[in-house]
Amino acid sequence: MTKIIMFLFCCLTLVSCGPSKSKMVELAKENLTLNIDNPQQLKIIATSEPDSAFGTGYFSKTEVQGILRTLQTVTDTIMKRTDDMRRFDPEDSYVMSLAERQMKGMAEIRSLVMKAGKKGPFSGWKVKVDYASVDGNGNPYRAERWFFIDQEGKQVYKTFELPLP
Repeated sequence: MTKIIMFLFCCLTLVSCGPSKSKMVELAKENLTLNIDNPQQLKIIATSEPDSAFGTGYFSKTEVQGILRTLQTVTDTIMKRTDDMRRFDPEDSYVMSLAERQMKGMAEIRSLVMKAGKKGPFSGWKVKVDYASVDGNGNPYRAERWFFIDQEGKQVYKTFELPLP
């Protein structure tokens, strides 16, 4: 009986030593609030559960498909709004803002993937936050931001953002 109690105590101790998932989500939200133009306009749409990260450039097949699908949807939105660029208007702040945010996101993805190789050792956690806000020009927008958090779940060390149409 003593062995069983000791075993249960050890299991509980190990579980309680790991970083709290809710604290990592809150850390991501706090970081987001500090790094957008109008935090008072921030509306969190959804958050993912913290997931194991194996470097900042390694993504599961499902994550890569989701990222590519998001980028394609944004491209389709721009093309539809500009009639396949036949009615491109550089004064259309929505299209210009969306295109700029997509180019930044694509550059970041390329950079992360180029630096990455295969799945590396456990490097921490990743959390994705979907949100809506207003940019510095007063344009409303939606985006998903990925946060890479250290192994202890205490510090964000890398983020990147993809626009959502």
